[in-house]
Amino acid sequence: MIEFQKTILDDLEIEGVGLHTGEKSKIKIKPASENAGIVFLRTDFAKPVKIKASIENVVECNRGTTIGINNVKIFTIEHLMSALTGVGIDNAVIEINNIEPPILDGSSRLFVNQILNVGVKELSELKKYIKIIKPIVYENKDNGVRIEIHPSNSLSIQYDANFRFGGIGRQSFIFDSENDYIKQISSSRTFCSLNELIYLKEKGLIKGGNFDNALIFLDENQNKDEIIKVGKEFDCDVNVDYKTLVLNDKKLRHEDEPVRHKILDLIGDFSLLGYSLIGRIHSIKGGHQSNVEITKILNSLVKEKFILNKNEIKKVIPHREPFLFIDSIIAKSPDYVCALKYVSSKENFFEGHFPGNPIMPGVLIVEAMAQASCFLSDNSDNFERGNIMLLSSIKSSKFISKVLPGSILFIEVKLLKFKLGTAFIEGSVKVNNKIIAKADFMASMSSQND
Repeated sequence: MIEFQKTILDDLEIEGVGLHTGEKSKIKIKPASENAGIVFLRTDFAKPVKIKASIENVVECNRGTTIGINNVKIFTIEHLMSALTGVGIDNAVIEINNIEPPILDGSSRLFVNQILNVGVKELSELKKYIKIIKPIVYENKDNGVRIEIHPSNSLSIQYDANFRFGGIGRQSFIFDSENDYIKQISSSRTFCSLNELIYLKEKGLIKGGNFDNALIFLDENQNKDEIIKVGKEFDCDVNVDYKTLVLNDKKLRHEDEPVRHKILDLIGDFSLLGYSLIGRIHSIKGGHQSNVEITKILNSLVKEKFILNKNEIKKVIPHREPFLFIDSIIAKSPDYVCALKYVSSKENFFEGHFPGNPIMPGVLIVEAMAQASCFLSDNSDNFERGNIMLLSSIKSSKFISKVLPGSILFIEVKLLKFKLGTAFIEGSVKVNNKIIAKADFMASMSSQND
């Protein structure tokens, strides 16, 4: 089904303590218009400071993701960003009266619940996508971190880890777009080992940390003196569940809660790209730093016109409504293009093509492939020089399933060869990851003055 951008239906407020600063903070999330993105507004300045939640504004990744501009920062935004992404919010203004959002219970669940309580509003602009067409890899051999993103027809995230404390050991989890973020991911809490907790507390790095906003796991061979020390540091009694090696009888919400929280963080960090990703992510021991680094790579591809919106498409090809059948280019290389077509119930061809049971005409599906092929190789440069590509021959075509109102067409075209001004092209169209049409055709270069 067609997906439109979303915002929240009404204002909401959330208060709490920041994990690292220990300072009380209040956030107010407000609706925003189409294409606004997620924007933070620091209201604790005489003149509020606006900081867009963008990969380009990331300034630190030490134990959390920090954005900033002109020396004004906001720490630990990943849980809130993950919650917004998990319930489909593309646009919102987040007013914050301090340097860090509340940590709450260490997961994104309370953010999610508050958002759903006020409701989600659908906007008029279409959701923005980016599709992976070639593997992208980030690796840091010094710490064994590796993140790969591979081509796929939907979003999936696999995280593999080996936690060397608390008896956790190896964990792996796969989250895909068919899964329920709210049930599968949002409730998973941040965590650390007892030794790490002691270190962070002594260094003043978790002034707001306590046993209510994180899972604390024992290290192997933890002695009683260290456990007593933790109690003194936090001014509370400490007991241990020796079955799970978790302090203070905290019950795991999932057997593999730690690795699920890593995916929660990853979703929040990747949301800083500003596009919904179509690809298969595989993270091995990844964290905020590696998440940000590979997202920067993706952002550089976007800047290189890896994607085009409808207005940018119109600058390249002469087609116009009602005969423009591609809405965006979400993947592009010299010999491959993937375009999207959102099939609205208001398309003019539905008025006369089986009006009682509307179906998109097959000839228009082929035309959509042909229009997408205009972006293969250097065709865009040819248009600027006064040339156009014209569909010259259809070698074969096959229509497998009907295209109904509300469908999203993923139009893929591959350049097989280019000879004597003619491109030989293989095209396919998918709906819900299933091929519904295929065609082999040729397009020839022609002067617009001929």
